[in-house]
Amino acid sequence: MAAVVPRTVGQSLYWSYANLAMAFCAGGDGRSTYQQTDFIVRGKLYYGLLRGKMELGSFLRDEKEKLDSSDACCYCGSQMDLTLDHLIPKFKGGANSADNLIVACRPCNSSKRALDLLEWMAKRGEFPPLRLLRRYLKLAIHYCIDNSLMDVPLGQIEGISPEPSPLFDNLQMDIALEGPKTAKLNLPFAMALIPHTFPNLDDLVARVPVAEESDEQRRESKS
Repeated sequence: MAAVVPRTVGQSLYWSYANLAMAFCAGGDGRSTYQQTDFIVRGKLYYGLLRGKMELGSFLRDEKEKLDSSDACCYCGSQMDLTLDHLIPKFKGGANSADNLIVACRPCNSSKRALDLLEWMAKRGEFPPLRLLRRYLKLAIHYCIDNSLMDVPLGQIEGISPEPSPLFDNLQMDIALEGPKTAKLNLPFAMALIPHTFPNLDDLVARVPVAEESDEQRRESKS
């Protein structure tokens, strides 16, 4: 399946989520390159989400993983001076709920400040950990569904062309991320930074056992 050029908010979020599922699938096998079966997984999930034939996995797995790793920072793995951090900061409209809270050490929390996950990772020149990105995308998708924003053309968001080139492609950074917002829509998450392409498998931060991810993929299907 050829790469999709998203033209709406929903297409952008679902395409990123489908690429994420592909990375989990391939990474779970311990491979360093994608295979045809991985692209099939991506295409099936993407079009299934768009057509309402498939649905996002629940936050239940994310919460279980958070509890299982609650003794370490989700960003750097430190077990010292742990705090709670908002993936999408309250300052920008992020909810003060369990879905938006993760464990972070105080140095990472202080460094991140009022930036959200994607903004902070972009400034560091790093791709976000897959498990955190999965949670982030679910938060963004649920927000847009609840606020009827999925069909909004990307061209209506200032700074994003109808054929966006995400800042995470080739790990490019926007050094002015802390400047004033220019988006016409008051989105609490960083729409311009939603990744549409992912690094090589060897460069990704997180891996999951293939059996666990296969179970999640099965739960995503309504049929």
